Amino acid sequence: MSIDLEEELSWTEGNLRSKKMNGTLDHPDQPDIDSIKMFVGQVPRNWSEKELQELFVQYGAVFEINILRDRSQNPPQSKGCCFVTFYTRKAALDAQNALHNMKVLPGMHHPIQMKPADSEKNNAVEDRKLFVGMISKKCSENEIRSMFAPYGQIEECRILRGPDGLSRGCAFITYTARSMAQNATRAMHQSQTMEGCSSPIVVKFADTQRDKEQKRITQQLQQQMQQMSAANVWGNLAGLNTLGPQYLALLQQTASSGNLNSLSGLHPMGSGLNAMQLQNLAALAAAATAGQNAPSGSSSLTTSSSPLRSEEH
Repeated sequence: MSIDLEEELSWTEGNLRSKKMNGTLDHPDQPDIDSIKMFVGQVPRNWSEKELQELFVQYGAVFEINILRDRSQNPPQSKGCCFVTFYTRKAALDAQNALHNMKVLPGMHHPIQMKPADSEKNNAVEDRKLFVGMISKKCSENEIRSMFAPYGQIEECRILRGPDGLSRGCAFITYTARSMAQNATRAMHQSQTMEGCSSPIVVKFADTQRDKEQKRITQQLQQQMQQMSAANVWGNLAGLNTLGPQYLALLQQTASSGNLNSLSGLHPMGSGLNAMQLQNLAALAAAATAGQNAPSGSSSLTTSSSPLRSEEH
C-alpha cells in the first residue's frame, strides 16, 4: 500500500491519538539515529494504540505508534494500517522478520505487511539487496539466512517461488548496510556448489529498476535488428527468381568476384553483404539460373543444399 507522504506528515502532526510508548529511563527521549520507521498493514480497524503496542513490544521498546485514520468520518476511523517506530533498528527488523507475511491478526484474511515507510529514503534498498542464484531448491529462508548471517544483519530474505509454491532455486537478500552486502558477495560468490545445482552459487547485487529497463531496451533492439537483417537477406534473395537470365549471370559473376561496388550498383540487395553472404549469393544466382531453365514445378532455390541454409544452422 502506498501512503502519501504529505498525508503521513499531517497525521503525525495532527490529532491522531498518537503517543510515545515505553519512554522509560532505560531509553533516551529519541530513538537511535539509525532507527527505522515501519509501515504496518493488515491491522484490524478496531485496534487502538494499546493493542498495537502489546503486539510490537515483544520485539523491543516502542517509541511511537501512529494509526492512520480516515478524516472524512466523524469520529475518524482507522484505515487498518499504522506507522511504528522502535527505539532501535534491531527491534524494527526483528519485528519485521517475525510478522511480515507471517502472522494473521484476529478478523483479518491476510498476514501482516510490514516494511520501511516510504519516507525512509536514505540507505536505499537497491544499494543493499543481493540476488543469490544456484541455491538448492530444498533450502528454506531460514537456512539461506543462516548462510549469509555471518556477513552482517539481514533485513529481508526471500526465496523466489513458482505458482506451486516451490522454490525456483534463487533468492533475494537485503542487508542493513551496503558494506555487509559487499562482504557477502566477496565471500560467497561461487564459493560452493549446492545440492541439485549444476554450477556454483551466484551472489551479486540485484538489478535495479534502471538495469532492468536497460536490459529490456537492449533485448528489443537486438530482436528488431535480427528481424530487419533476416527480412533484408531473405526478401532480397527470394527476389532472384524475378531477374532475367542476363542479370542472373551478371549477378553470379559479380558476386563471385567480391566486387561490392558493382553489386550494389546492379541491385539494392548488394549493399551490406559480407564475404560469406556474397558466396551464398553467387551460388543462389547459379541455382536461380538453373531453376529458370528447369521444368515447371521445380526450383533450385528451395533445395536443402543451399549454402545459406548451411550458414543458418
